[in-house]
Amino acid sequence: MLLLQVSIKSIAHRVRSYRYPGSFIQVPGARHLMKIRTPLLTIAAFVLFYFVAGACFFRFGVESLVLPHVALSAQTTAPLFLRIGGDDGNAILVRRYGTPKVDCVVFFPGQHGNISAYIRNLFPAFVAHGIAVLAVAYPGQNGAPGTPHHLHEIMVLATQTAEAAQATCPGHRIVLYGRSLGSMVAAYAAAKTHPAGLILDSAARSFSSAIRLRLNARWYLAPLALLPVPRLLAHDYSLAEALSSMRDVPAVVFQGTADRETPLSDLRAAGMPGNLKLVVVSGGTHSTTDLLARDRTMQTALTMLRAPRT
Repeated sequence: MLLLQVSIKSIAHRVRSYRYPGSFIQVPGARHLMKIRTPLLTIAAFVLFYFVAGACFFRFGVESLVLPHVALSAQTTAPLFLRIGGDDGNAILVRRYGTPKVDCVVFFPGQHGNISAYIRNLFPAFVAHGIAVLAVAYPGQNGAPGTPHHLHEIMVLATQTAEAAQATCPGHRIVLYGRSLGSMVAAYAAAKTHPAGLILDSAARSFSSAIRLRLNARWYLAPLALLPVPRLLAHDYSLAEALSSMRDVPAVVFQGTADRETPLSDLRAAGMPGNLKLVVVSGGTHSTTDLLARDRTMQTALTMLRAPRT
């Protein structure tokens, strides 16, 4: 009898298991799903926030960070030559180095100014050949007042600076020389003022391409390069756009083969504008191309300033 009771209980247990398999299989699965769903939703929310925040930054915030504040260097001893100001309190300051025996070169530096290094290593080569260098200080840098929030403000002031330099230099002939970020600024100023020539050094082909290169250089920002950066920017400034309206102005770009910030390959990727001559600087990095090409740059400026007027 005892054996029969045990057998009956065993059969009943199996029958219950068969009749209600969900009580043994489905419930533990639901619990497991709940455990993994929460972290998955958290990750998805973070990824969404990451890309939305990046898109908003490109649209509304990136331009305000292009020009950091730079204190006035003790080596910036040249007297103030021009002050070009706007109604918003932003102003460009221009200091002159040398006497304009063969007219002037207006120099637009890169993002961080670094005028003291150019005073030591670059400007003397021009001054020795009778070319006065008019060095630009952007708003918020090297004593210039203001805090620009949009690149358009810089482009307008740069154009006004070029116009004032043309009116002030003895022969009314100038060459605009831009380095790194200053290349884009100089190119757009040249499009409006049509100087004797345009010299670019370590140039990016566009604002968006420069941003993408910076993003890809940092693993935690690299995914943002997947966003449609050109369409998110308020305006995607480019050499192609600037040079399209100044085909009568000779333009030369010096680009280093070892430049990682503005690579030669990226400049060539979209095709060079037909009116832009490329000079490849062997071994030049983003910080040394101007020094390696200094004599060729100076000779290029001399040729442009001495060329017959058209």
